[in-house]
Amino acid sequence: MRRADRPIASNMKDPLQRLFLREKPSLAILALSEMEPAYAAQIAKHIDSTFPHTSSILGELEEQGLISSRPEGRVRFLVLTDRGRQVAGALRELSDLLHKPDAMMQRLERLKELASSAGGSKDYLILGPLRRDLAKLMALEDPKLRQEAEELDRKIVALLSG
Repeated sequence: MRRADRPIASNMKDPLQRLFLREKPSLAILALSEMEPAYAAQIAKHIDSTFPHTSSILGELEEQGLISSRPEGRVRFLVLTDRGRQVAGALRELSDLLHKPDAMMQRLERLKELASSAGGSKDYLILGPLRRDLAKLMALEDPKLRQEAEELDRKIVALLSG
């Protein structure tokens, strides 16, 4: 059976796929692609993770043949392998695709629909999480998207207050 023909559930058993469906491993390989060569403490700081957790992630990446390490004195410098560079590039492309302005605008439209279906302060369980999602959109660099997200956030605050 070709890889594309395998059911998703069987793919989830693959340790490499499980590895990259978690946030910190993806961030770690992207950070290494930007900082190469680097060492574990630098990566941990860059991805806002503990040193032991980052070391564990880096060990998994090395086991999978995505990074290699070389000792220099008391420090082990890390570099991406060719395969690791390919994975980092694919992750970067995926991130770019997920953060395209069109996709973010569609997300904002969905949040507007959800907010309009909420009836007021009694729906704070719906409106609170919407504000968290809006905060992410307001942090993006697209001025139009940010402005519309801020307007919706003001409307939600007014609903919650009233």
